[in-house]
Amino acid sequence: MKIKNMKNAYSIAAVLCLALGLTACSPKAEETAPVETTAAETSSRQEGTEESKKETTEEETTTEAETEAERMIVTGRVEAIDKTVVTLNGQDGQRYQVDLKDAETKSDLEIGEGDEIQVTFVDSSKEVKEAEAYTIISSVALEGDMDPVIAGLIAEAGEGTITIETDSGSTYTFSTTIAQVVTGSGGIAAGGYVEITYLGTPDEGVALRVITEEGSGKADATYNLLEGTLVSYTDSSITIQAANGSPFTFALDGYVDMEELGLGAGDDVEITYEGSLTQQNAVAIDVG
Repeated sequence: MKIKNMKNAYSIAAVLCLALGLTACSPKAEETAPVETTAAETSSRQEGTEESKKETTEEETTTEAETEAERMIVTGRVEAIDKTVVTLNGQDGQRYQVDLKDAETKSDLEIGEGDEIQVTFVDSSKEVKEAEAYTIISSVALEGDMDPVIAGLIAEAGEGTITIETDSGSTYTFSTTIAQVVTGSGGIAAGGYVEITYLGTPDEGVALRVITEEGSGKADATYNLLEGTLVSYTDSSITIQAANGSPFTFALDGYVDMEELGLGAGDDVEITYEGSLTQQNAVAIDVG
């Protein structure tokens, strides 16, 4: 019995030794080898970072320069035209070359030499400035044929007056006392686009026609009309007094027969005309 117990004890001891031996002989977990970075790779990464910083700095510098550039509004007379580039003799006595290729404008007229225009551009270091917008104040092509026209957004509309702001930011106020007004359902409302035909210069502030964007498609916007009181007439001319007290004389078209109309001094009349009241060469083509 004692011998049997000793055998059992030896068997257990052998099993324990075997287990310990197996544990001691098992392979160790593999260690991750460190990634080696060569000097060339490090240098390349540094150069890329520095180049990226350089590009960012250059972009920031360009943006700052453009922001700091002064936006200018120049009014002057066109001296020469080379495709889209105009040479402008400014009212400030300076000469400017401005490219109108991408400039915004509300005018349908072609710019010609001698025209007076107003241009908005950024005063860069370039010899030829790139215009952002321009307005034709007066056109040589229309002188003697039509009264001058100016366009812009309605800034304010009151009783008998209208104030507009042009594309260049200039503001003008006109009396509408004698003006032919053609509008749509919205009437004359602030913020709307309008074209004003005026007498003389914008600073004189006498509107002859006020045509809103809605009214521009109407038949009334296709002809010139002036109302007033008949002062006198002859076989070749007629003179009326407008609502502002100013007299206007028109040559009579050959088809207008004043005797047949039976009008006399003091009668209210409407004159449809062609030509320019500013240049005093207007012709009455209909009297009613």
